[in-house]
Amino acid sequence: MEAAVKANIATARTDTKAKKSFFVKKLERHMADKGIKIPRRVFSVMDTPFSEFNPTYKEFYENRIKGQALFHLFSDMLIQIYEELSANKTGWEDAAEYLEDSPMKLCAIFALRRIDELEQMRDDNYVDMVEEFNYLSTAEAAPVKTKFNVKPYSGKDKSRWWKRT
Repeated sequence: MEAAVKANIATARTDTKAKKSFFVKKLERHMADKGIKIPRRVFSVMDTPFSEFNPTYKEFYENRIKGQALFHLFSDMLIQIYEELSANKTGWEDAAEYLEDSPMKLCAIFALRRIDELEQMRDDNYVDMVEEFNYLSTAEAAPVKTKFNVKPYSGKDKSRWWKRT
C-alpha cells in the first residue's frame, strides 16, 4: 500500500519544479544547508492545493505530515528563514495569500502567527525569564550520598516497601 502511495504521489505532479512555491524553495534550501533530507513527495504534497487532494494525498498529509509533526517542524524552519531574511510581515502575508489553499499556505500563515506571538513576548520579563532558565540549566544536581536497596512487597508482615538490610 505504501509503495502505491509513493508511486502515485511521485507521478501525480511531474511539473513540480515549475510549481514550487517560494516557501518550499526556501525550506528545501534551508534543510539542505542543515543536512536534513526530506523526500520530494512531501514538498509536492505541501504545495498541492486542497481542492486537488485525492484520498491518497489526504492520507499522506494526515498520517505523514501532520501525524509525524512535520508541519510544526516546517513552521519552525519558516520562522528561522523569516529571521534570516529579515522579512517583513506584509511581504510574508502577500506571498502566503498568493498561494492557493494548500498545506504550505497554512504552514506559512501559522509561522507568521507564531512570529507575532514571539514578538509580543519580547519584553523585559521575557529576557529575565530566559536568563533564569539559563541559570537553572547550568546548576548541578546534588549527588545521592546513600543508595537504598529496596524490595517490593511480598505479602508478608512488612509494609509495601521496606529497606533491605
